[in-house]
Amino acid sequence: MPHRHAISLLEALPEDSPPVSQRTVEQMLEYAFKVLPDSAFLFGSDRRLIKGNASAAQLQSDDLCAGRLCCEMFWSVEGANACVVDRAIESGEKVEVEIQSGAGQSLSISITVEPLNYEHGGPGALVIARDISDLRRAEAEAIAHKSFIASVADRTPDEIYALDVAGCITWMNERAEALKPVTIAGGRFVDIIYPESRDTAEQNLRRTLAGTDTECEVRVLHAEGLVRYAEAHASPLWKDGEIGGVLVFLRDVTERKREHELMAQSDKLRAVGELAAGVAHNLNNSLTVIQGRAQLLLRNATDETSAKSLQVITNAVEDGTKTLRRILEFARRDSASEFAPVELGYLLTSSVDIARPKWQSKSRKGTINLKVQSNTPVYVMGEQAELREVVLNLLFNAVDAMPEGGTMEIGARAEIECGCFWVADSGCGMSPETASRIFEPFFTTKGKLGSGLGLSASHGIVTRHRGEIVVVSEPGEGTRFEVRLPICEKNDRFIKNSDAVDESLEPA
Repeated sequence: MPHRHAISLLEALPEDSPPVSQRTVEQMLEYAFKVLPDSAFLFGSDRRLIKGNASAAQLQSDDLCAGRLCCEMFWSVEGANACVVDRAIESGEKVEVEIQSGAGQSLSISITVEPLNYEHGGPGALVIARDISDLRRAEAEAIAHKSFIASVADRTPDEIYALDVAGCITWMNERAEALKPVTIAGGRFVDIIYPESRDTAEQNLRRTLAGTDTECEVRVLHAEGLVRYAEAHASPLWKDGEIGGVLVFLRDVTERKREHELMAQSDKLRAVGELAAGVAHNLNNSLTVIQGRAQLLLRNATDETSAKSLQVITNAVEDGTKTLRRILEFARRDSASEFAPVELGYLLTSSVDIARPKWQSKSRKGTINLKVQSNTPVYVMGEQAELREVVLNLLFNAVDAMPEGGTMEIGARAEIECGCFWVADSGCGMSPETASRIFEPFFTTKGKLGSGLGLSASHGIVTRHRGEIVVVSEPGEGTRFEVRLPICEKNDRFIKNSDAVDESLEPA
């Protein structure tokens, strides 16, 4: 009986084709079976191997011989009730599985079983086995590479965004997700840019979509309304020779800008101090001459009217001298002096005693409740008089921020490498723009009532002490100043810290 597949091929030939014998077709099928690049196994209805091609002999680790049962071959699946050949023949449907084989299960084999129905002899099966180990290794390497790239993208300190040509976010790394609202995914990138910087961001995105790498500085909106400064680096994303989107890197430079601003403020303070010192010196010389002549004339005055006029001149000169002394005190912040241990608890409580009469006179409209938190002595290196000036400036600013009364808290604590004291109030607070400028010389929010030198002088003192002063404030939520200074070992020779108190200061 001719082979059914051979008859089918003969019937499918066009009528004008050269005559081909059935034997020729069978030989061609036999040859094709033999040279298949995949391993091929042919089974009869009794589930025994009829033949296998050359690739099958290489894949089968033991002897490949006719008559072997299918279940004795290498592709039986562990835990299955029947081998894949039995399953295909019994169901009459193709079965596809992937198994691990070879020494140490190092080979990945894809097996396809096609059930074959003969006109005589009942059903059989054709098994095609393909070694896909290289493919699986390539896939594993690709997954590992993708995982590595994703890990790098997620661990980088930058925020990374992928945008489409419409400027919508199609992907962001973990840092971006953590700092932005979750609803931003799929939204427009410019929506996370502060309104004042959006024109700049949109212009750079258009240039990037035209094929140019761009850089700019923008202000970025984070979660909970926080605004930060960032450097934006944008590069075009190419796909099939065309730009299919934009890759944006945002690097937070807020702290760097703050450091630059603090350096600029220090330079301003230094310049103002040098100018003030020179002017004060010259004016002091002139006032010394005026005062000397006025006192001489006053001593020799013969009438009451002249004496009163000369006394007014003398008093004015004395006031001018005091003003010059304050200017010189401001200018000498960079002068060298020997630091000694200062106990912060005593510094705070003694400053409270000094400031109490002044803030009581200022706070007649309401009560200021003071809380002092400093239970453990904390010693820092510094000049006590200058540090007390810092504390007094912060105390008076806190009082000015609470014209209707409120709560003021001061305290000290020891940190790993520094000592810290703070002054906090429940007053009106400040906007981010105001808070960023409070240490600038002559910047004030008090109008004619303020000189704008208190906090700038305090900043200069803290800087000279190799410390730092920071402020945290929100409109309507109060303000907190913290000062950190180099710590030193406790020395019993110095004044002990007072016990913590919780007191209510009523206006006089």
